[in-house]
Amino acid sequence: MLQGKCIDNGGSMNLTKGEVYYLFPHGGHAYCASRFPRPGSHFGAYQENHFELVDVAIDAPARVLNKYLARVVKPPSHFYQIDEEYIITEPRADGYYSVFFKHRPDGPPIGAYKRIDCFKQIEPFKASEAVIHDIPKLEQKTEGLVHDKPEIVHVPTKKQKYEQLSLF
Repeated sequence: MLQGKCIDNGGSMNLTKGEVYYLFPHGGHAYCASRFPRPGSHFGAYQENHFELVDVAIDAPARVLNKYLARVVKPPSHFYQIDEEYIITEPRADGYYSVFFKHRPDGPPIGAYKRIDCFKQIEPFKASEAVIHDIPKLEQKTEGLVHDKPEIVHVPTKKQKYEQLSLF
């Protein structure tokens, strides 16, 4: 994907000198300019002499956010109950922090919130401390077997006078 800085608007009202646009090739010596990285969202085709190509910076790898064991103080939604424990991350650049189940800290987040008063951080979370034994185990009940139930007695029903028509 190409990006270019507008060096000459050429009398066009759509281009702003000095602004960076996404460029998509359009023939031999022209580009379709867009403010978004999608070819279908271009707003016009312009000669290549209107732009100076800019090197696209490779996105820096996302930094790993520290995780903390936290307790619910003010439930942010009806899903949470007071004093339940979850794993939360430190806030991202936009102010949101992610919430994970305590028994699945590496799984997908179950929520992202901006309010910092919902959870109280208890201690830093270490990946080796994953609490797997808190998952409830399912037990099969052996009570109430089929032969222990009372037998169903069939009561004779009144014989109907008419029969249903059967075609086949």
